[in-house]
Amino acid sequence: MAERPAPLVLVVDPGTVPDPDLPFGSYAAVGMAGRRRLAIELSRRLIAAGSGVAALHPAKPTSGEAFHWGRWYAPAARALLGRVRAEGRPLDAIGYAGAGALALAHDSLIEGIVSAIPGEAVANNRYSTDAFLVAGQPSGALTMEAALAALEECSTDNAAMHCLEAAGFSIRDLSTSSWARFDVDTPLDLALLRLGARLPSTRRPDGVVAAFLEMAILPGGHSLEVPHLAEVGAVMRNRDAQLVVAGRVPSASSAYLETESACRVRCFIEERGMRSARDAVPRSLLADWMDRLGPADLVNELGTLGDAVILDSRVLMASRAGSSEATAWPPSEERFASDFLDPAPVTTPWLAELTEAAASSSVPFLLGGHALVSDGLRILVDAAWLGR
Repeated sequence: MAERPAPLVLVVDPGTVPDPDLPFGSYAAVGMAGRRRLAIELSRRLIAAGSGVAALHPAKPTSGEAFHWGRWYAPAARALLGRVRAEGRPLDAIGYAGAGALALAHDSLIEGIVSAIPGEAVANNRYSTDAFLVAGQPSGALTMEAALAALEECSTDNAAMHCLEAAGFSIRDLSTSSWARFDVDTPLDLALLRLGARLPSTRRPDGVVAAFLEMAILPGGHSLEVPHLAEVGAVMRNRDAQLVVAGRVPSASSAYLETESACRVRCFIEERGMRSARDAVPRSLLADWMDRLGPADLVNELGTLGDAVILDSRVLMASRAGSSEATAWPPSEERFASDFLDPAPVTTPWLAELTEAAASSSVPFLLGGHALVSDGLRILVDAAWLGR
């Protein structure tokens, strides 16, 4: 039997040169530098798993037009597919990976993703995809061309499996694998990665990534530390305490929190999958509360419900903007500063008030995005029991 050709995965390149719009030492610059190193590490791991790799360069922004993932990804994938075939090399599977995807996943998960069989798509998470591979059949309806045509209509990478399933491809979901959902998008995610890499159950990043995580400096001279880590850990270990968690909490993460932490948990789950359903307008009861009574009142109210609060602030941003598209939210530097409870760079009034209130709250607050309330919860629980 002829050996099957190696698949090809396009890995997002977050930027190969410094962005003049990102001041040196800013939160956003630290985030991009970390994701660039993670993209290189992921590329090496994919190659070791038997896949070819190509860089998917950042899209050039189009004035007045929202970013559309499929119209960025599919033409690049189609061009690479044509180039490979023109060289006489067979190629029947092509994929995608975000720069910060699979940062804590063991090699077996990467090997699982690149093992798609003809007519199948394999992803780290079918409902919020960060990395996938789709294999076409040599004839019939499920060809590589059909896969790329389906993906071209997909407005976001998170919805890629939905688009491929609608086109007839079978889906293999690896989201139950350890750390499959952990994806680095922000500097706080890098801080969670640094913490997670110290746990006995996780893989260690390569030397370059590990060195960056230890040496990176945020504004104000702070290292990549999760805010209020010791206080939140103490709550998680305390049978008499209560933890409040709000946002896009996956069922597996809430179950882990319930079974592995000692504290009681009050969980408000809102807008799971909002990034994979962009046609729907995000709605949040907590955002409605904030709009009626103000961000500080929301923080005060959540603080009365528990001894620590972990809040997915992106749900609030999406609901206020009426869009799950990050370009409609406060600027990235403001979002990232808010995650570290630093109100100084935040000029968006409601986010500045929320950040100031959270920073001065009598109970510890953690603000962040999807990584914080998904696999980030597992990292925090495991670190709490180790006293990290």
